[in-house]
Amino acid sequence: MDQIPPIIEIIPKIKGFWCRIAMFSLYGALTYAPSLVGIWIGYFYTIGLGIAFFLFLTLIGGIICSKMRVCSIPFEQREMSYSTMAIVKWYLAKNICLKN
Repeated sequence: MDQIPPIIEIIPKIKGFWCRIAMFSLYGALTYAPSLVGIWIGYFYTIGLGIAFFLFLTLIGGIICSKMRVCSIPFEQREMSYSTMAIVKWYLAKNICLKN
């Protein structure tokens, strides 16, 4: 009996102005927020506290990205490597911007 190979879905395209704004906002928050908050706290308070906030927010961003990956990428494709932008696109296309 021949087995049918799993169907591999491509990364969805995000269409629409507000969905693209959400995509870039979520990507920016996950990627750049830990650095910006760490630099800001390190500048106005102490370097050690800034580094601690940077590490903590990087950990939180990784957990959020992992949860988004699990709830949006198809099961057969979860072992594949995806960038943060690709995970954001999958998440928005499957959960937020359902018209696409």
